[in-house]
Amino acid sequence: MPYRLFHSSQYDADTVRLMSQVFDEVCIELGLANREDRLRDLIAYEIIQCVSNGERDPAHIRRCARKALHLPQPKTA
Repeated sequence: MPYRLFHSSQYDADTVRLMSQVFDEVCIELGLANREDRLRDLIAYEIIQCVSNGERDPAHIRRCARKALHLPQPKTA
C-alpha cells in the first residue's frame, strides 16, 4: 500500500508504485519500517521532489532522498 503522502500526489499508478517501492527500501535500510514519524514523512517528501524533477530510476531516487536528508549512502559490495 502506498505511503499516505503518495495518495495526494498527481502521479499515475506506476509512478506511485515506484515511489512506494523506493520509500519502503529506504525505510528498511534505515530501520524505520512499520513506524509513523517525521523522518518517514521527510523521506517521502524527498522522493516526491526527486520524481517531480523527472527522475524514474529507483537507485537514483534512493540516492536523491538519502542525500537530501544528509543520510549516508549504503555501502555496496
